[in-house]
Amino acid sequence: MHLLKNRQLLINILLGLGLISIPFLTSPDLAIGTAMFKITGFQRSFLSYLLLLIFFYVNYYIFIPKFYVQKKWLVLVVVLIACFAIVHIIPDLIIDDQKLPKPEDVGINPSEFSNSIGSPQNSPGGFPDKMPPKGPDNEFMGGLFSRGSYLFQFIMVFVLSLHLRINNYLKEVRNEQLQTEISYLKAQINPHFLFNTLNSIYALALKKEDKTPMAVLKLSNIMRYVVTESDQKSVPLRDEIEYIIDYIDLQKLRLTKDVDVSFNVKGSPANHRIAPMLLIIFVENAFKYGVSPENPSKIAIFMSFENEDEVVLVVENTNFNNQIFDTETTKEGLRNTKKRLEYAYPNKHHLEITETSETYKVRLKIALG
Repeated sequence: MHLLKNRQLLINILLGLGLISIPFLTSPDLAIGTAMFKITGFQRSFLSYLLLLIFFYVNYYIFIPKFYVQKKWLVLVVVLIACFAIVHIIPDLIIDDQKLPKPEDVGINPSEFSNSIGSPQNSPGGFPDKMPPKGPDNEFMGGLFSRGSYLFQFIMVFVLSLHLRINNYLKEVRNEQLQTEISYLKAQINPHFLFNTLNSIYALALKKEDKTPMAVLKLSNIMRYVVTESDQKSVPLRDEIEYIIDYIDLQKLRLTKDVDVSFNVKGSPANHRIAPMLLIIFVENAFKYGVSPENPSKIAIFMSFENEDEVVLVVENTNFNNQIFDTETTKEGLRNTKKRLEYAYPNKHHLEITETSETYKVRLKIALG
C-alpha cells in the first residue's frame, strides 16, 4: 500500500512539473531568459498554468474523492464551472494585457492610416473603418472558446486527474480485496494444521507415552508462532524454519522406526523475510501421505539458501496413494497455497510437483529479493 502511494505521489509531482513547464517551453520569448517575466503575455500564460496546476491537485485529492466517487454530480458540475471561471477570469483581472497602439499614438494621421490600408470603396482588399460591434453573447462565446480561455487545457487537466485518481482508487480497492482474501486463506490453513497436530498428541496421550510433555511443549511453541506471526505480511525466515522444525519434531514423536525422516538445511537464511505459514502445507502433506503403518516409509525435506536472495524447498516422500490429491481437503489446501504464492510472490516463484507410483516430490523456489 505504501509503495503504491509513494509511486502515485511521484507521478503527481512529475506531472505538476511538466504542466508548469509548458508556458516556458511554448513561449516565443524563451531566448531572452528571465526577462520574459516582464512580458505581460508570458505573465498571463504562466499564471493560467499555475492555476491549472492548483486545480489538478485540488481535483485529484478533494473533488474526485468527495464528489465524483460519492456520485454528487450536481455539486461536482458547479465546482468545475467555478474553477474554470477562476482560471479564465483571474489572469485578466490581475494582468492587463498590452493594448495595440492607436494610429495617432505613433504619429500617423488616422485618415492616412486608413488610406494606406485601403477602404471598401477603393480597394477590394481593404478593411472597413469600423468593425461591427460584438453583442454580449458573441463576445462571451468568442472569449470562452478563444485560445486564451484555456478551456481545452482545463478539460485535459480534469480528464487526466480523473483518470489517475480512479485508476489509483481501483488499485487500492483491489489491494484491500487481496489482503482480505489472503487473511481468509490463512484462516483456512491454520486450523487444518492444528487439528492434525492435536490428533498426534491425542494418539501419544492414549498410549501414555513419556514423549507427551515434549509434544505439548512443541505444540505450545507452534501455537504461539501461529497466533503472533501468521497475521503478519512477512516474518524472519529463521522463525519460519524453526516453526517447520518444531512441526517435524512433533511428528517424529508418533512415528515408528520404519519411517525415515530427514531434514537438512544448506546455506544460511541471513536476514531474509518470507510470508508466514507458506511452506508448511508441503511438509504436512508429506507426513499425511508418505507414512504407512505396514511398510517402510521415507520423508526427505531439504532447504537451500545457496543463492543469496533465493530459497529452495524440496520435499520428497514415499507415495502410498497414487492419487495423492484426491481428498477435497488436500486439494483445497494446495489451491490456497498456490493462491498465496501468486499474491505474495507474483512472477517470483516456481512450483514443480512430480509424482510417480513410488515417490511424490515437490520443489518450490522463491525469489525473496
